[in-house]
Amino acid sequence: MNRQTFRNNTKLITAFLLVFLIAGTYVFAQTNKTIHPTFPILDENGVTVLTSGKPISTMKTCGNCHDTQFIETHSFHSDLGLSNYTESGESMLRPWDLSNGAFGQWNSLLYRCLTPKNDPFMDLGTPGWIKMYGLRHAGGGPAVRSRDGKPLTSLTVKAGDPETHILDPETGQMKPWNWKKSGVVEMNCFLCHIPNPDNDARSVEIAKGNFKWANTATLNGTGIVSKTASGWKWNRSAFDARGDLKSQFVLMQDPTDKNCAACHGKVVDDPHSPLLLTECKPAYWNTETTGQIISPQRISDSGMNLQNKNELSRPWDVHAERLVRCVNCHYSINNPSYHEGVEPGHIKFEARRLDLKEYLIRPSHQFAKGKTVQHTIAPELANTMRRCESCHATEKTHQWLPYKDRHLAKLACESCHIPKIYSPTKSLYDWTVIDLKGEARIECRGIEGNKLDPTKLITGYEPVLLPRKEQDGRARLVPYNLITSYFWVSGEPERPVRLVDLKKAFIQNKKYHPDLVAVFDEDGDGTISAAELILNKQEKIDVVKKRLQAVGVMNPRIVSEVQPYGIHHDVIGGDWSTQTCESCHSEDSRMSQPFLLAAAAPIGVQPVFVNYPDLDTAGKITTNDDGTVLFVPETTMAGMYILGHDSNQIVKWIGILTFLGVLFGVAVHGGLRILAARKIKHDHSIKLEEKYLYEGYERFWHWLQALAIILLIFTGLIIHAPEVFSIFSFKGVVYVHNTLGILLALNAIFAVFYYLASGRVRMYLPEPKGFFNQAITQIVFYTSGIFKGEPHPFKKEGIEDKLNPMQKLTYLAILNVLLPLQIITGALIMGAQHFQGFAEKLGGLTFLIPIHTLIAWFFAAFVVLHIYLTTTGHTPFAAIKAMITGWEEVEVSENSK
Repeated sequence: MNRQTFRNNTKLITAFLLVFLIAGTYVFAQTNKTIHPTFPILDENGVTVLTSGKPISTMKTCGNCHDTQFIETHSFHSDLGLSNYTESGESMLRPWDLSNGAFGQWNSLLYRCLTPKNDPFMDLGTPGWIKMYGLRHAGGGPAVRSRDGKPLTSLTVKAGDPETHILDPETGQMKPWNWKKSGVVEMNCFLCHIPNPDNDARSVEIAKGNFKWANTATLNGTGIVSKTASGWKWNRSAFDARGDLKSQFVLMQDPTDKNCAACHGKVVDDPHSPLLLTECKPAYWNTETTGQIISPQRISDSGMNLQNKNELSRPWDVHAERLVRCVNCHYSINNPSYHEGVEPGHIKFEARRLDLKEYLIRPSHQFAKGKTVQHTIAPELANTMRRCESCHATEKTHQWLPYKDRHLAKLACESCHIPKIYSPTKSLYDWTVIDLKGEARIECRGIEGNKLDPTKLITGYEPVLLPRKEQDGRARLVPYNLITSYFWVSGEPERPVRLVDLKKAFIQNKKYHPDLVAVFDEDGDGTISAAELILNKQEKIDVVKKRLQAVGVMNPRIVSEVQPYGIHHDVIGGDWSTQTCESCHSEDSRMSQPFLLAAAAPIGVQPVFVNYPDLDTAGKITTNDDGTVLFVPETTMAGMYILGHDSNQIVKWIGILTFLGVLFGVAVHGGLRILAARKIKHDHSIKLEEKYLYEGYERFWHWLQALAIILLIFTGLIIHAPEVFSIFSFKGVVYVHNTLGILLALNAIFAVFYYLASGRVRMYLPEPKGFFNQAITQIVFYTSGIFKGEPHPFKKEGIEDKLNPMQKLTYLAILNVLLPLQIITGALIMGAQHFQGFAEKLGGLTFLIPIHTLIAWFFAAFVVLHIYLTTTGHTPFAAIKAMITGWEEVEVSENSK
């Protein structure tokens, strides 16, 4: 075989293998949707469901191969605070919180409160909690075990026990719950591990209290089980002769973004079908609380009625566009592909890893997570997920950004890369009143009106930026939505008034109670409209309070809280992110924009933030005359100083008054000199002689110093008021200001060397002997003699003896105190990103910048005074001419000293 034939045969064989591989892959993909092996579906007794006809037990079914007990007990999605449950509510966010997760932690959207044991006022027992939260709970945890760790199915009914009773919403009475009949909701593997789990069918079963069939209902639509008039029926055609699922019905897969969306928020992975948001519901939790939508689709291609939609050619989320999946950041913490571990301090790298077999048997369902104020569960896992810097090399990007290190130390990436949310979200839940459906008065943000109506214009909103303490101990600004809630509380310690009591107080025979109608009905139509249903008058508050007391509520009173919700998705890059300095460094800084809490709210109630230790809610909550409630962030209260936006008012007015005082003094003094000059008979006998007073270097140093100081004052003024000088680039002016500052410092350093080495420094040092009398003499001349045409009291003798006592004192203060202090504070401000710790020890920018600014005002006043005093020679421009040529004509008079 020759070489050419060998080459041709090799090409043919390669082509054949490639075609065979593609065809085989296609056939495999059509006949085997998953590499997961077939398996039987078992009930709680380990019997195949085809035999028993009972609902699936995911713990038994999946437990044949996987350690489901380990998985369920290593999953905060399942636990939801059960492991941190406490009857006392100590160390929680609110007096009525019983854990750090949804099982016990109150939130204003769902309102109902988990009832502790031995509480006579039953609100939400364990059965009721499952019915309310089940649609967003993966099962297991509190849906399987009691608060003290016993199986729920083993509990016996005890009087007043919230774990074995449910509150009748009609009568408000406790009803015993039969756990053996309802069954429990085991951890549901199918919610996350099949392509299209039917969470709606599952939620229906949970809402009916048919807990044991909930996981079976998740398989609706797969062909494995069907809904019949009498319940759920297993389809024998989906199983083989051994009772195992046929391979085409084995749909198990890694979780996709759509699986996460079932509980967490709106996710649309189709970039072409127009995205629609037709309802806000708790299943879309992140969307409802923040407006976040995870989709690669361009916003302009969506079906939503968005303001300026045609201009929004960006995707909803750039990570979704780049095919980054939820599990790429929120991975299992023992996944050997992602494992980074939490190693002891002396270990840089943990070499030990699970092998793949062990991982498949016991995959931890403790997923890597960030640190958000709204998700306080599993604090030991906070900051285990991949952050922006885990993937993005910030040291190679943002080269356009001035003070890059400083910005990255103070700003979370999201603060610039999530500049706006283009979806509506909730802003207010007012539970002080309820409608006839028993729902709160709600306000929405980012849409015209308070309902998600396709005809309403969606405007979106800019999140508020709040400092949050990060893992490295630094506080960085993070974007948030704020949801404000108003509600009645009673008792000591206080807790929200039960919804059932609110219904009793407000509703009678499916209508508003007549006592309420008499006060609320402002238009006289015999009912209460949505616009009237608000406690905007004291008489409305009084009548509701009386109604609550009438149904047994003790000491009802209104409180309000503001719940922050962190925003970490809907990220964008490039030109869509915040890149202009003026966005923050201006009077209308994004960092201090008023954030609407309520368009209308109960009167006389001041909202307060939920107290999260790592969140700084520095700012003020104010109520305007029109009833709107606003939160106004204050950066200085948070220990930040934003150039171009912040200013110390005391320093500002001291500086302004000093400058204006000098300006006024110069104007008055100069005017009096002009008037006096017209009356004075000039003595032409005074002789003048020309003397060399200013050496070349001194003149060079003087003019360079003068130019630098004047330009520094001007550029500093632009930095502090960029909106006034909008024609200048803020970024460019900062660079110029810093360059001038360096030039000023170098000029000062060389001057110190020159004056010390040459001995010329003596000219600036006042002679102690007779200095006081000489200073008085000079002051008398400026305040009196100069108006009479008297000669200067001190003669300029030469290079080292040309300054009068007041000049020496002034230059001593300027050159030895103010100028060094200005250079030092400027250097600390400019270099704060490199030696932040040292700058912070000196008080940080909130101290350094006001000091620097105050000295700048003093220099501005000195420049005015200095220029004016140059006109006090025998001619107005004699001194300026001398500083140019070095030669000055000085008076020769017997009165000069």
